[in-house]
Amino acid sequence: MSIVRTYLVPDLAVVTVDGDVIELVRGAIDFQLGHFALAAEAPGPAGLPRIRVEPYARFAAPAGDVRFQSLRAEPGRLLHDPEGRHATCRTADGFEVFSDSPQVLVILLLQNLALRQGRTFLHAAAWCDAAGAVTLVPGPGGVGKTALLSAAVQRHGALLLGDDLVLVGAAGAAAFPRAFVLKEYHRGLFPGAFATATTERRSRDRWRPLVRFLRENAPFHGLFKSVFRRAGRLESASSWLHSHATPPEYLTVPVARLFGPGRIGTGGLVQRVIYIEWYEGTEFLFVLLAFEVAVQRSLAVLHHEWSDYLRWFCALGAVELVDLGAHFRSAEAAMRAAFAGAEVSLLQVPVGASPEALERAFAARAGFDAKRA
Repeated sequence: MSIVRTYLVPDLAVVTVDGDVIELVRGAIDFQLGHFALAAEAPGPAGLPRIRVEPYARFAAPAGDVRFQSLRAEPGRLLHDPEGRHATCRTADGFEVFSDSPQVLVILLLQNLALRQGRTFLHAAAWCDAAGAVTLVPGPGGVGKTALLSAAVQRHGALLLGDDLVLVGAAGAAAFPRAFVLKEYHRGLFPGAFATATTERRSRDRWRPLVRFLRENAPFHGLFKSVFRRAGRLESASSWLHSHATPPEYLTVPVARLFGPGRIGTGGLVQRVIYIEWYEGTEFLFVLLAFEVAVQRSLAVLHHEWSDYLRWFCALGAVELVDLGAHFRSAEAAMRAAFAGAEVSLLQVPVGASPEALERAFAARAGFDAKRA
């Protein structure tokens, strides 16, 4: 086994990726965990759970004699998708994944390991001051979390913990600086990051109708995969389909490239939780939010953000690789523990408000410093 990349998520897990794993899979993992990459030869510390990712061709375990729809399984040990060329195995010290699919659900396996420690991922923008006082801004996608985070880091002296995900529990919040996915409405926040090749954009635009048709029409998608599998070109065809399915205006940029490595924090105690949402009004409204409501909404937006993954997640539960009931109870308990003692409030943002207006309203109503007066 030749390790090409090792990732150390502090106090949580070591993730290793074999050198023979296809580039599409390596890229999907690096998008999630690139900030935590170690030197190629570093094994990572002993004692932490391990997630090992290997190419699907190396999958030699029994295929499983239990069927869950088109999947095969050994309850409590293995879930196998022969058509998708993906298998997840539970091991004594974590998980082993064999995959040629870009939908490598390492993040859900990390969530499973985090819950064993009384922690959970939270879908939120998060920053802290130099003393470690943390502000969490959970909320649904597209509402302005990235705008607030970039303002906090670029103009208000904060240290970034995460734009999309952060780990939380009774000990506070820990950084999880996944690469940013910048969309067209982020252009004004990060104009330099949008200097991409126009020829690449034109190429993707030209093939977009075909890609959309194949992905939205299951019989033709299956025929496409079948033809290229028989030709021995499934890997390259899947890579092409995946790359052209991503809108060309979506840019993936490492955090350090946007802000600089010195602007990334490690974590600290949660001082404030400010849930943010759109509403059909004309004024920014900043009000207290019931603790229970903040927890339930945060639990909901996390799993809504993972909606593309939930079919596989539910399949893992169906064959006893994860306990679905315990998952949701534990995630809720970890959020409660993280929010306990924090100031909890709600910021309602008029639909269509500009990032500049959002920054001014946040600065006036809440301030970017998490320290209590």
